[in-house]
Amino acid sequence: MTNLIKQKTKTLEIKSIFNYGLIALVFMLALSYVYFANTAVRGLTVLEKTKKEIQSLRIDVSEKESKRLSIENSVSTEKALSLGFVEVSHPTFIVKNSKKTALSLKID
Repeated sequence: MTNLIKQKTKTLEIKSIFNYGLIALVFMLALSYVYFANTAVRGLTVLEKTKKEIQSLRIDVSEKESKRLSIENSVSTEKALSLGFVEVSHPTFIVKNSKKTALSLKID
C-alpha cells in the first residue's frame, strides 16, 4: 500500500513540475512576443520619421536650387559692368597640352 502511495505522489510531483515548466515557457514566449512586436513598431516609426525628414529636405533643396537659378539668370552685362567688371577686347584662350601658348604676368 505504501508503494502505491509513493508511486502516485511521484507522478503528481512530475506533473506539477511539468505544469510549472509549461507555464514558465508560455510566459517567456509572451515576453519575447511583446519585445519583438515593440522592436518592430519602433523600427517602423523611425522609418516613417526618416521618410518625412527626407521629404522636407528635398523640398528645402529644391527651393535653394530655384533661388540659385534665379540669381544666376539675373546676372546681365549691365549688372556686371556696374559691379566693376570690364569687357575684354582681345581674349586669349589657353589650350591644354599646347606648346604654342606661353603665360606671363603683366603688371601695368
